[in-house]
Amino acid sequence: LIMVLRAPLLAASLLVCIQVWTCIVPSAGASDGEKGQQRRMLVLLQDPSRQQEYSSFFSGLAERIPGLSIEFKGTKDASLKLREYDQWLYEHLAIFAPKAEAFGGGVDVPAILKFIDSGRNVLLAASSEVSDTMRTLAAEVGVDLDEKGSSVYDHMDAQQAGDPTLIASSEIARLSSILGDQEIQAPVLFKGVAASVPSDAQLATVMLSAPATSYSHDPRKSMQDPPLAGLGISLLTLVQARNNARVMVAGSVDMFSDAYFDAEVTTGASGSKVKSGNRDFALAVAQWTLQERAVLHAENLRHRLMSSPPDSPSPSLYRVTDDVEFAVDIFEYEAGQRRPFKGDDLQVEFVMLDPYVRLPLKQDGTGTFSVQFKVPDVYGVFKYVLDYHHAGYSYIHLSKQVPVRPFRHNEFERFLVCAYPYYASAASSCIAFFVLGWFFLYHKD
Repeated sequence: LIMVLRAPLLAASLLVCIQVWTCIVPSAGASDGEKGQQRRMLVLLQDPSRQQEYSSFFSGLAERIPGLSIEFKGTKDASLKLREYDQWLYEHLAIFAPKAEAFGGGVDVPAILKFIDSGRNVLLAASSEVSDTMRTLAAEVGVDLDEKGSSVYDHMDAQQAGDPTLIASSEIARLSSILGDQEIQAPVLFKGVAASVPSDAQLATVMLSAPATSYSHDPRKSMQDPPLAGLGISLLTLVQARNNARVMVAGSVDMFSDAYFDAEVTTGASGSKVKSGNRDFALAVAQWTLQERAVLHAENLRHRLMSSPPDSPSPSLYRVTDDVEFAVDIFEYEAGQRRPFKGDDLQVEFVMLDPYVRLPLKQDGTGTFSVQFKVPDVYGVFKYVLDYHHAGYSYIHLSKQVPVRPFRHNEFERFLVCAYPYYASAASSCIAFFVLGWFFLYHKD
């Protein structure tokens, strides 16, 4: 009797749970979409009370990036987490804690690497007291920070008397894809640790190098031949992973502070003073790292036979020697604004194991890149490959498979011009045979 009475109650409870769950799940999905539009960013500081030291930098980012929501936390906060229920809570991560040996909550080096592997972005700032954890994280993205306690010295152009570690560098990589239209003429103040990047690194770009008269040294150790010196020292490096995630590794956390933004730099032999270029440079590289500049999107890949209308669907296969056209639309996004990409160095390949055709793409000014060519006289399974790697821009890799068939038996030409000599030789042989036969039968000695 008890089981009979409980059955309707259990059924009603189950129905209520299902209704509540169906109400909760859509709302959670909607809120997650709204959060995605907010471009959430987590900033980890060694001491949360020092947040005001970088107020100009983060307020400048908020002005340049619409909808950017910045959350500040300490590295020891027990509530730290980047992911919850398989959902990423942030799109960007800034670590301004050079001395941090560990993090609170669920944040550690493997978690940060998974954050990058998911296509998200990281700002990493170090100092001369950089911890092994920060050095390990930088090394994972291809940047080797010098040992703890070492600093970049420049006795020839020190910006403060008695402190050769406060240097100013004008060795900026002038890449419009990263800096935009800004002309940063003033030197950038720097005080921190040196970094090295392999000369053959394909994913890293050294945006700020040390002056030629500088070197890296740990004053607690003897030094004869410095391992890092001159332009071989990277002060700020930008890395773009193969999944288009972006990472900034700076050897100085002070270069993002309000004090360095408003400081004056002594330039030239005359000793004239100008305002430092830290503000414009720091905001430009951070804006690029947060994927608010030089982000390319390719869409509407299509191909057609030249004999078909322009709007016809892409054919399922080609015939050898067909005349075809390949086209794709590529757009560039900057600060949320979409515009046609103006690049002139894109090319497409028609590949079957090896490229049989490699041609440059021509643009029409509206974002459409196209090329016309003749299919090779080789049948098999081909594919279009568009693989674009340009310094500063996000990578594009597209491929589309297209089989190529030979001529059918009824598609060959009946008489080929190139075969006329063979036709003539066959006809002459027949004529010679009949003449010889007639002569043999009817000629008498």
